[in-house]
Amino acid sequence: MIIVVFLVTFFFIVLLYGMYKRAEIQFSPVIGFMIGGLISWEEFEDGTDYTLQCCVGFISITIIWTDQITG
Repeated sequence: MIIVVFLVTFFFIVLLYGMYKRAEIQFSPVIGFMIGGLISWEEFEDGTDYTLQCCVGFISITIIWTDQITG
């Protein structure tokens, strides 16, 4: 039970972080039961694209944002 509470709390923290970054937030269903997370980034000439994904149960939340290079 403690693990479920921790995962749901982590899910909402990821959601709030996405709102703070003004990122694109996508919800999608998962066929089957899944638990886990993913962080990735890709560097381009004009900035860096970040992807943060959290899967809890049958729902996946994906947050995508870009940091622009200034200067």
